Amino acid sequence: MGVAWLRGVFPPIATAFAPDGSLRPPPVAFLEHLRDGGLDGVVALGSNGEAAQLTDEERLQWIRSVRTALPAPLRLIVGTGAESTIATVDRTRAAAAEGAEAALVIAPSYFRAQLTADTLRAHYHAVADASPIPILIYNVPVHMGYDLGAEWITRLTGHRNIAGLKDSSGDIPRLFGLRARLGPDFVLLAGAGEKMVDALAAGADGAIAALANLAPAATAGIRKAWFGGGAEEAWQLQRTVVPLGDALTRGYGVPGLKAALRMLGYDHGDPRPPLPPLPAEELPNLRRLLEEAQLMPRALAS
Repeated sequence: MGVAWLRGVFPPIATAFAPDGSLRPPPVAFLEHLRDGGLDGVVALGSNGEAAQLTDEERLQWIRSVRTALPAPLRLIVGTGAESTIATVDRTRAAAAEGAEAALVIAPSYFRAQLTADTLRAHYHAVADASPIPILIYNVPVHMGYDLGAEWITRLTGHRNIAGLKDSSGDIPRLFGLRARLGPDFVLLAGAGEKMVDALAAGADGAIAALANLAPAATAGIRKAWFGGGAEEAWQLQRTVVPLGDALTRGYGVPGLKAALRMLGYDHGDPRPPLPPLPAEELPNLRRLLEEAQLMPRALAS
């Protein structure tokens, strides 16, 4: 199945909650903003989508809501990873039935001591065998509690339905080796928008980055400029958003993302407990970062 469309920039969108904590549909204006910024699609139920905070019924409801509201030509990737192979297969099939076009599958971590490269290879290959859509391996050490590493990642591949990798380790140099080992057809996506140029220079095809929620035109522009031969333009765009991206990655996380979306006029509600909202004393600094990145509309910046 074709996976060329996965070579792009995708924001892991926030899940929208009402004041009472229940799900509500994603703001259509926000999705149109992502489309108009030149992004390639969205990721629902990623780490920034608070996937771990949703029930299985809510997961399907959210996928359905996003699919219904998603404007063309944006594509839909859905996070489907679970701690067991059978649950991951079930989630992946269910997501595909609701319109997901690819699955982002985080590596299991609960029984870390018994997880070897061979057991994880069997896990991913079983999911790939059963999945009607391409899958991406998701390596996110901050949430998994361990890093797959280049050697293990290479061993997990080798299946026609394992299309690529999202690597959120922050280890940009490893991308050089992965590209050499896995070849040009394997999709490599970075996990930090503020390091996109570095990742692209190291062999990445694009990114799944929280920063793309807030700076869609800049992040899409970085990739377009880089592959269009405009390296200096790409670096300039990256320099504009680095402080904001660093703040999201290094500390603000989901609370900061949701607070920033509210400041930009795309309110997705607060994070779901026990995840707290961003502390009030941090809001002025977040607003300053948005202003310095030239993202605040004039009417909202005043």
